[in-house]
Amino acid sequence: MSADVVPIACLERIKDDVSKKYGGGKAATATANSLNKEFGPSPKLKQQMQYCVDHPEEISKLSNVKARVSEVKGVMMENIEKVRSM
Repeated sequence: MSADVVPIACLERIKDDVSKKYGGGKAATATANSLNKEFGPSPKLKQQMQYCVDHPEEISKLSNVKARVSEVKGVMMENIEKVRSM
């Protein structure tokens, strides 16, 4: 596992949190910096980043699981397409 995985997984975790909080509404139509007041340099963002720093092994495990799920999903989609083609 490369050293890049933890920072990327941390950013994905923050993205997921923003999507849960603002998904379908503000996040979908937000312009640059428009959510800074609500989510920008905030205690919540700092908390997310600190969690990633304090728990790199958990973030790494989560990233591995997501990668495996994505891989399995890809294989399943290929298999579905093969069955449809028959």
